[in-house]
Amino acid sequence: MLPKWHILSGFISSYIIYWFTSLTIFQASLIFLSSVLIDFDHYLWYRFKKRDWNLKNAYIYLKRHRKIYKPLMLLHTIEFHILIALLIFVWQGFFYVLVGMLFHSIFDLIDLIYTKRLYLREFSLIHFIYTNL
Repeated sequence: MLPKWHILSGFISSYIIYWFTSLTIFQASLIFLSSVLIDFDHYLWYRFKKRDWNLKNAYIYLKRHRKIYKPLMLLHTIEFHILIALLIFVWQGFFYVLVGMLFHSIFDLIDLIYTKRLYLREFSLIHFIYTNL
């Protein structure tokens, strides 16, 4: 999904959860921010691939090539989600970070299925390492 759709879907999701539960604004904000900032790995991938820090260039490149590249997006992997889930025992706020990441991942999955591009996503770091040795 494009960032504007993640921002919109993340905002709507966190807003609905905020109004229908007893979450604080801070907790709802963690959900929203993590649902959007998980895509930072796309920028990092571009940064190391092209050696360019320009965010606008990254956005243009990634938008243009989103139907053909299959890089490992570390923050999107099941292992990273498990790490965040384990960190809940360290700080309860990670629960809301995990919720936001799950919203993001679900919306990504729906988009990938709808656009018939599911094959472009690597879901596991272990699988990526195993198949690229």
